[in-house]
Amino acid sequence: EGVSIDGLQMPTAGAFSNRNLIINGAQEVDQRGSGSTAIGTLTNGKYITDRWMVRAEGNTTGQASQSGNAPDDFLNSLLVEVGATAVARSANTNRFVRQMIEGYVARRLRWGTSAAKSATISFWVKSSLTGTYSFSFFSSSVNQHYVTNYTINTADTWEYKTISVPGPTSGTFGTGNGLAFYCHWDLGTGSNYQTSTLNQWSSTDKRTSTTGVDFFNTANATFRITGVQLELGTRATQFEYRPYGEELALCQRYFYSAYNAAVDGTADAPLCTGLYYNTNRFFGVIHFPTTMRIRPTLNVSSGSIGEFAIFRNATSNSLSSLTAGDEGPNSVEVSAVSAVGTKNWPGFLRAVGNTSYVFFEAEL
Repeated sequence: EGVSIDGLQMPTAGAFSNRNLIINGAQEVDQRGSGSTAIGTLTNGKYITDRWMVRAEGNTTGQASQSGNAPDDFLNSLLVEVGATAVARSANTNRFVRQMIEGYVARRLRWGTSAAKSATISFWVKSSLTGTYSFSFFSSSVNQHYVTNYTINTADTWEYKTISVPGPTSGTFGTGNGLAFYCHWDLGTGSNYQTSTLNQWSSTDKRTSTTGVDFFNTANATFRITGVQLELGTRATQFEYRPYGEELALCQRYFYSAYNAAVDGTADAPLCTGLYYNTNRFFGVIHFPTTMRIRPTLNVSSGSIGEFAIFRNATSNSLSSLTAGDEGPNSVEVSAVSAVGTKNWPGFLRAVGNTSYVFFEAEL
């Protein structure tokens, strides 16, 4: 029966710490700064809290954000809202909450081999819609899936769910810095991806059951999730809280916010020092706080490039462009073009606007 303390299941084998393969399961890290403000349409999928993507094809009013509504022992959850317009799913629709698991993180499961191990995922969930919901794992090449159902019994009430699965002995599950598999909480995926064959691994591209709730077909519906843990074995243990700094560092492997006025709360902050290569081009280096998964891409607040400037010789010069080059997993060279400069003069790049941001993305 295992060991429990004060009613909480304790691990009796394997790792006693670092059990949780899910990153940011308590929804605490939010570098993009969705905060309490919904962040727009979700048709093509958006990352909301760190490592968590929400997608709602065919629905133009779907929104998601970090929420302060959470069960006891948690402070935050991921909130998904339908909005005033509800749209029924079509055959090809993809609607979900998802975290993608890196091979380096998942390799201890040995999925896709004869040594594959069982795993258990547990989570807290709350929705305004009761009924049958689907959860699935599927491999990086989508050649193995495991679909199961869980039930939300009472509207607008936090409920705890656990799902255990046997390890798949076939299929492609990455073990390096690429994708190993998807964790997929379905919110109304279409019939092309539905299956009535549940609770077993199968070799087709299926992601949800035929009986799952079409969440985005109900106006103003809400769905929240937090306290997500994926671990070895057939029994869910107490949620493993990591220190915030450790959780942030795990998130920064995939996404690093060098500056975000919406989160940092200032419109005037330095980004890096550097030199003018000629009279109008400035080069500097931004170092990442942790090694990123791959060479990242720069995502800067284009459309507000005037919110960045180079400060030199007591003068602030606005920019006409800001780009990245020679990216590595530990640092990146940034190139800024300003109207006025002097070759070999030092300076520093800074943000000077209240909506500016500089993001580096290395998501799976």
